[in-house]
Amino acid sequence: MGARRELLLTPKPGLVDLLDNGSHDDLDLVVMQRSIDLLPLYYYELLEVPLNAVDPQRLRAIGLRAEERMLEHCGTNTHRGYLFLSGVLLMALRQARDLRSTIARLSQTLFAVQATERTSHGERCRQQYHCQGIIGECLQGMPALFEHGLPCYRQYRAQGYDECHAGLALMARLMQVVDDTTCYHRGGAAGVEQVRRDGETLERLIAADGDIDLWLAQCNQRYREQNLTMGGIADMIALTYAVDSLLQQEVSI
Repeated sequence: MGARRELLLTPKPGLVDLLDNGSHDDLDLVVMQRSIDLLPLYYYELLEVPLNAVDPQRLRAIGLRAEERMLEHCGTNTHRGYLFLSGVLLMALRQARDLRSTIARLSQTLFAVQATERTSHGERCRQQYHCQGIIGECLQGMPALFEHGLPCYRQYRAQGYDECHAGLALMARLMQVVDDTTCYHRGGAAGVEQVRRDGETLERLIAADGDIDLWLAQCNQRYREQNLTMGGIADMIALTYAVDSLLQQEVSI
C-alpha cells in the first residue's frame, strides 16, 4: 500500500518516519499505522458504488465517514488529504483508461458539491496565498504525480538506485513542485520557498552520491524548530507508490 510505504520512507524532514515524529506533536508512527489500517474499509465502500450511477453526494458521504473513523480511532487528522486523492484515483481507475481526464472531470464534480462547505486550513491558505493546493492538482489531472513524481521515481529505479534512495529522490522532486497547503499553513510563502530550495539541494546530493544522511538530519531539525511540515508532499509520495504498483504502464495517462 502506498501510504504505508510513504510512512516507512526514512528520513523525511518534518514528517513522521521511523526516526521521529518530525514537526507533529499529535502524530507518531503508531497513530499513522493505525490510520493506514483504516484505509481498506474506505476503498471497499468506494468499490461498492455502481459506475453507471456515480453519485457525488454518496462519494462525499463515504469520504466524510472515513474522516470520522480516522478522527475517532486516531484522535487527529491523519490521512485526510490522502483519502481524497486516493479515492478520486480509485474511482477514475474504475471508470476509464484516459485516467488524467477522468480525474479532472470527477474532481470538478466533487469540488462543486462541497464548494459551500470549505473551512479547512487548505481553503484558508488558497484564499490568503492564492495557491491551488489539492484542488488545482486534481482539476489538472494530478500533474505533480504523473508529470513529476512517477517519472522521477521510475527513472531513479531504472538507473539502479535502491528503494530508499529512489524514494528520497521522489520526495526531493515533489518538494520542488507540489503546491502544498500544509507548508503554507505552517510556514507561509517563505516556508514553501524553503521547502522547494531544499528539494533542489536534496536531489542534487542524491544524484552526486553526496552525504544525504547528515543533510537530512539537519533539515529535519530546522523544520522541527520552525514547525514546518509537508503533508501534501507526503500524500503525493504515497500516491506515487500506489500508482506505480497499480498501473505498470497499462493505463493511458
